[in-house]
Amino acid sequence: MEIENTNSCIVSGPAPETVQAKKPEKTETKGGRAKKLRLPPLPSLRSVFRFKKGLWKPVGAKKFLTAAAGAAVFASGLCALGAFCTVGVDYYSGGRLLCTVAAADDSAAIIGAAARKAVRLGVEEPDIQVSPKLALKKDLVDGDEAIDKILSASPELCRACVVCVDGEELFAAADMAAVETVLDEYIGKYGKNEDARLSANVEVKDSIIRRDEITPDEKLLSALEADDALTVISAVDEVRYSTIAYETVEEKDDSLYVGDREVITAGVDGRAATTMESVYSDGELLSASIIGTETVAEPVNEVVRVGTKPRNALVDGLSYPLPVQCRVTSGVGPRWGRQHRGVDLAVDSGTNVTAAAAGTVITAKYNSSYGNYVQIDHGYGIVTTYAHLSAIGVEVGQSVERGAFLGYSGSTGNSTGPHLHFELIDNGTYLDPLEHLV
Repeated sequence: MEIENTNSCIVSGPAPETVQAKKPEKTETKGGRAKKLRLPPLPSLRSVFRFKKGLWKPVGAKKFLTAAAGAAVFASGLCALGAFCTVGVDYYSGGRLLCTVAAADDSAAIIGAAARKAVRLGVEEPDIQVSPKLALKKDLVDGDEAIDKILSASPELCRACVVCVDGEELFAAADMAAVETVLDEYIGKYGKNEDARLSANVEVKDSIIRRDEITPDEKLLSALEADDALTVISAVDEVRYSTIAYETVEEKDDSLYVGDREVITAGVDGRAATTMESVYSDGELLSASIIGTETVAEPVNEVVRVGTKPRNALVDGLSYPLPVQCRVTSGVGPRWGRQHRGVDLAVDSGTNVTAAAAGTVITAKYNSSYGNYVQIDHGYGIVTTYAHLSAIGVEVGQSVERGAFLGYSGSTGNSTGPHLHFELIDNGTYLDPLEHLV
């Protein structure tokens, strides 16, 4: 409480009585001589009590006891008055009693402190009248409360609840009920469970403020949401499910070709439940930690038969080596007195020639009979030949896939016109490649 001497306070009320001088004893004149009037002497202890037969007995006991009882009642009354009452000072504003303080308090300092606070709040200084009286001690207020009572008399000021977070003021509400309601609403809106709590310490101060600084009840929640200093923290145990991938078990089977697979038992994924402690702030996840994981459903492994039987180009079949079907001018078999080992496919020069199956180039060169020709080893003794090319587009040792570009058709070597000579060799035996096309 601010204490300052001021002359702005005039204490009114009846003036204390003055102490009168001691009056002289009365005298009475008799026969020309003044005679003092004397009161009868108080009875002595011996005259009050008489000793008889070893006992003290009162003399005039009724009168004595009556006087003693009256004195005791008067004394106890004085004690009771001092215990419950004291001299106080009433503070008035516009004829309305504001409060009562002890006369021992510095009223000038109290009213001066209230005046300075009123100036800081931007309102007129209060006009306070005071009056002393005999007051009950229980009705007295201290200096700080008296200042609040004085300021409350201003129509522009009022008592309100100021909400502070970590010492910073957020807003002022009309009363404590409004504060409790909005805090419960805030926690209920953003909390994840009944154990949700506020992230910071909230202090509510009972203060005198301007009326226009009070936030309306309907805007209190928005005031809380707009400030980042206070959030709702929730720690929640959550269960999250995840997939346990099944494994694939392969069983070798020599009745299937290499690369062929057959599923015997379909795989089924398992399921795991992971319990997490998740911490949320205003509904947004801040952190999560694993408490434990439990397998809800075990996965079922997939069982697959995998072929081990050797696979060759004849098993999968050959692709047609030209982009379009062409006329066969000569097939596999005897021709001109000797064996024709391939098929001749009539095609214009410069047509793309492609691999009939995947393999490795083992020949890419020219000779007088085949002209420019390419041979591909497809494994397992299977070889294909592409002859009379106008140009070669691959090199020896190069790996090619089915349908890969090998070169351009032509009429090089021993040829009577543009065509492709196409051969298929199976472990030294020449086969008709047209019978193995797919």
